[in-house]
Amino acid sequence: MEIFLVRHGESVWNREQRIQGRKDPGLSEKGQRQAKALARRLKKENVEIIYTSGLKRCVQTARMIAKETGASVKVSSGIEEIILGDWQGRTVEEVKKIYPKVYEAWLKAPSRARIPGWEGIRRFTKRVDSAFKSILNNNSASRICVVTHMGVIAAYLSRALDTDFDLLFRTIRMDNCGLSKFSHRDGRSVIQFINDTRHLK
Repeated sequence: MEIFLVRHGESVWNREQRIQGRKDPGLSEKGQRQAKALARRLKKENVEIIYTSGLKRCVQTARMIAKETGASVKVSSGIEEIILGDWQGRTVEEVKKIYPKVYEAWLKAPSRARIPGWEGIRRFTKRVDSAFKSILNNNSASRICVVTHMGVIAAYLSRALDTDFDLLFRTIRMDNCGLSKFSHRDGRSVIQFINDTRHLK
């Protein structure tokens, strides 16, 4: 099975540097252009089915891919972004001012941050792992696309690479509509490439 892993296009809040979490802003105009460019790229890959987070920025991205590729779209629970509690809806600058110590902890090791009302890294990564197991084990398609969020991709990669989530989250880059590809065989994920953005140039 080939897995194409996609971060959604730029949202209105991405552009404003506003923390989203489980909040639901849609794509910006730039995000729509990114999604269309990615869809043209994926048309060549014979994607059979698209699994998407139910949040608007992902659904909009997935629908543009589906329009170009003809693949069906299925909303999948469990691959929504991490719940970030009181930070959601605030700009990064606001969070730095209101929660300076927590934000500093987040940058160093997200699992040690204590954000009021958040989901927590352990619960989040367990949810993502369960969702991907369900996707991989319960369909017969050989080429699938998963449209989701930066945090979810980091959680999936930390499991695929068998590495610490905090380390990976700090060191990996995942652009809006960046494309990653994995081969999944016998319960193992083999990385083909990560965060390819050639289609956005």
